[in-house]
Amino acid sequence: MAPPLRNVLIIGASGNLGPSILEAITHSSSFAITVLSRKSSKATFPPPIKIYPIANDYPEDELLGAFKGKDAIVNMAPITEVALHKRIIDVAIKAGVKRILLSEFGTNVPELQTTEPAPIYDGKVEIREYMKAREGQGLTWTALVVGAFFDWGLNDGFLGFDMTSHTATISDSGNMPTNFTLLSTVGRATAAVLEKPAETKDRYVFINSFRVTQNEILKALEKVTGGKWGVEGTTCEAESRLGKDLMENDDWSGVGHAIMGASFRGREYDFAEGRELDNELLGLPRDEDLEAVVGKIVRGEKA
Repeated sequence: MAPPLRNVLIIGASGNLGPSILEAITHSSSFAITVLSRKSSKATFPPPIKIYPIANDYPEDELLGAFKGKDAIVNMAPITEVALHKRIIDVAIKAGVKRILLSEFGTNVPELQTTEPAPIYDGKVEIREYMKAREGQGLTWTALVVGAFFDWGLNDGFLGFDMTSHTATISDSGNMPTNFTLLSTVGRATAAVLEKPAETKDRYVFINSFRVTQNEILKALEKVTGGKWGVEGTTCEAESRLGKDLMENDDWSGVGHAIMGASFRGREYDFAEGRELDNELLGLPRDEDLEAVVGKIVRGEKA
């Protein structure tokens, strides 16, 4: 039986996903939580969460001090900082940390190659291989595959829907299903992984909230908003190319285009096709009500 993971350190708690994970872990009585926070950060966290301040460049000696006595690390550092992720892994091994949740929380990286359209995936592949090469040194790992964040992506336009102008940009036919997960569900999944260390050791864990097409999302939006939306067309290939070009020139507005290009391609991106998901293992719902979720998002409620 795997030892319990009680003392948890979170890196990146104030980012897009961090608050949802922090909320879910905080609601469990199983964990004592510490947040690693850059000294320049203005983010605040309520008690009983502990704060461990660290210099902006995450020096090794300060990381070691933060990691000592911790059972698990939830790492949400920017995936573009590959050297930092490797340092975190090495210091976690040195400090005797038992489990790290890698900064995945996205698409189906295990079955993608570094030649895929979004260069942001290159770092994930490199970090995964770095961790796998260090298995057996005391640190185990888990990586959550969740697809696109549905509520965040819908609100920010990354899924092709402009919530202000009521305009949809549909990739190809709009009939390719893909996987989406709500931020709150990703948070609950993270807490459940920490509560089930044996079942989630050294592997990818696959979950979703639903598997739907752009046209199904558009239909739900039109029903909830009570009117027809304008529709424009694009292709996954064009979106992927634009996203890649922008990001290779350090313009991270390309992330949205890359997500559009990747999410609706199908094939290896559709990780639920032919695979038993881990929702049941983690106590998560399957096939949530798309229209009900869209309604909450449109009304500004938490989904």
